[in-house]
Amino acid sequence: MSILRFNYGNVNDEYEYKDKQLGFIDSCLDEDQIRQHFAATYIGCQTNQGRKPLDPVIPYKAHLLYFLKREIVSFNELPKQVEDKPDYRAFCRSDGITFTSGYLSLFRKEHLTPQMAAQLHEDILNALELESNTLSMRIGMWDSVPMPSYSSPYKDTKHCDCEEPCNCPKHFSDRDATIGWQSPTPTRKDKFLGYRKHTVLLYDQDKNQRLPIATNAQPANKPDIEIIEELLKACKGKLDILLVDQAIYDFQQILDWHEDYHILVLVKPKKNAVLPEYPISDTGTPCCPQMEKPLEWSHVDWDDEVHIYHCTELNCFYRHECPCQFEIPMEKHPALLGAFPAHTRCGRLLLSLRRLIEPEFGMQTLWSKLKNLPFRRLLNFRLLAQLVDTATLLRKVAQKFT
Repeated sequence: MSILRFNYGNVNDEYEYKDKQLGFIDSCLDEDQIRQHFAATYIGCQTNQGRKPLDPVIPYKAHLLYFLKREIVSFNELPKQVEDKPDYRAFCRSDGITFTSGYLSLFRKEHLTPQMAAQLHEDILNALELESNTLSMRIGMWDSVPMPSYSSPYKDTKHCDCEEPCNCPKHFSDRDATIGWQSPTPTRKDKFLGYRKHTVLLYDQDKNQRLPIATNAQPANKPDIEIIEELLKACKGKLDILLVDQAIYDFQQILDWHEDYHILVLVKPKKNAVLPEYPISDTGTPCCPQMEKPLEWSHVDWDDEVHIYHCTELNCFYRHECPCQFEIPMEKHPALLGAFPAHTRCGRLLLSLRRLIEPEFGMQTLWSKLKNLPFRRLLNFRLLAQLVDTATLLRKVAQKFT
């Protein structure tokens, strides 16, 4: 590994953290690896030309510290709070080094891209080598939380040079942001202007091992099906099953995703689900067309992509003319008749896991920092979304081992 020419802070290898969790998080970060990643964007770090650039470990760890500690309320106050607390100086490796909020802004603009933050997140996951203690089958869940932009949702203006009245589209002060809603039943108080942070969490019985493995941020009104496609690409090789909300009903799309990414997408059917030719019981089970009694699921015929159901009614009036076996194609209702039908024991178990993880997204929604980030533009919010989930990953691992 090459020696990089950076301006380093003083490091005390014998320093003992008062904040044990912060000390453990520090041990999870490979500083040499961080420097090597950033070296390509620093022209003078491998030559003797020009002034020595500041060690990139300092600003990167400072950004993580902002999302790790709730008492740090703004990036403007961050440098002063790092300088005032020995634990923060030791974590950021900034003892003897001073930096400003303007430098942090320049670091985000020139060096810390969303792609770089995602790569560093992946490095941490690979170094931890954590495996599920509960299931051999890797299960993940996708959901999203709002990230309001630092703009007003009620002040849209035109940005054109037309002298006469025109039909040019209006924009907000944040041109990338769009109007979104924080609940399924939109009301004015639930309206926000900005983006949504989309995250895939691993399922594990231990809540401290439900780790974020893929992150994305998109304008608030972007269709979910497009976002899931991007997250599936990021999760390839990491998941077997992905639980999603009631946004995907395209069975052919689910099959294509399984073929391309080897991930099975499962979705809970809506309450008003309708199956052609077959009534639906309260439990979501297809019923006999004649007696409207729930049928018993038998197995899946993967060659023909059909579910096999049997009639179990012994005193059926139509038993002499009834086939007793019903073949229902999956494509009739992809959510209701997926690979694991929601009414089967396995389907109910898998879909119930979603309720265990959803509160973690609710906690992020209530977190005030996501509502008061003084930023605009999609690129910034993609970076911030990744930093939020990297901090979540480090915090969970620290809670488990300290």
